[in-house]
Parts: sequence; C-alpha cells; structure tokens
Amino acid sequence: MRSLLIAAPTDLVAQFFRDGEAWYRLNPEWEVVSLDKTGDPQRLKVRYERSEREAEYCRPASADFAPGGGMIALAGDPTRTIALTLSPLGETQTRLDWRETFSAPIETARLAELNLWGAAAAGYLAFAARKDRRARLARWLLDRFWLRMTPTARRVGLLIVGMEGLALLLFIAIVIVYRLIG
Repeated sequence: MRSLLIAAPTDLVAQFFRDGEAWYRLNPEWEVVSLDKTGDPQRLKVRYERSEREAEYCRPASADFAPGGGMIALAGDPTRTIALTLSPLGETQTRLDWRETFSAPIETARLAELNLWGAAAAGYLAFAARKDRRARLARWLLDRFWLRMTPTARRVGLLIVGMEGLALLLFIAIVIVYRLIG
C-alpha cells in the first residue's frame, strides 16, 4: 500500500478518480490511444511505452466511487484492480492510500512508475484545487497539451525546456562577464 498527501479537498479528489480521463493520461507507462466514456462499461485503449503492446481495459461507468474512496477495476489484459481510500485532512488536504493488484507479478520498474503515477496525480490535483489565474493557466496547458502527449514526448519536452533554460543562463553569464571585463 502506498500513501500520498494531496493539497486538494476530498470531493475534488473523488471526482478526479470517478471521471478518470486526466488520471489515465497521467500514467507514465502508457499512452492513451482512445477513451470511450459514452457506454457502460467505459472503454480505454492504451499502448504500453516499453513493450509497444496495446491493451484494452473496461471500467464500469457506474463505478461506486464514494467521497471516501472505492475500487477501480480495469478488466483487460493484464487485469488491474486499484483500491483507493481517501481520508480528509482538514478542508484543503486529502490523504490518498492506494493499492494496485495485477493478474500477474510485476517487476520493480513498473512499481516505480506506479509511484510516479500517484505523484503526477497529486500535482495535477494541487493545480486543480487552486483558484488563482496562474493555476488555471497551468491546468489549461496541462489538459490541452501535456496530457495529450505520449510519455516519450513529455520527456523530450522537459529535456528541451531544461536545455533552453541552461542556454539562457549561459547567455546571461556571458553578458555579465562581457559587461564586467569589456
């Protein structure tokens, strides 16, 4: 069982997991190919990044997900069951305890990605809970661009932004040295 503190109210966290779309797209081990939320069950088609294998999951649209948590069963290959427990810590914080079970044993690298999935969900929910303009802009950018990218594209995007930041710092350092010496 893993635990996480989320800077968001419990009802917002429950709605996030009940809806599921942003949560599925935050998973670092797969790319969401399609998500059909119109029927019962909801259909989710993903492509695993490492193996390039596609899998289809079904989740009951009428999943009983109360404000205190619930079970999310993703029927498919491989079958996954996720048990979430939400505990309010005051008005603006929630403790999330989750346990994920698979139909087959998984390797430790995938367990690390599950921890990243939880951390990404906590960060997204922290933006969703804030009401200021910067947070709304950040959430819009996340929903509009970031969550539509594949996990590899996200990593490349971070690398490019990081390298551009370093180039800017180097340029500023060169200008300062030039001003001091020249």
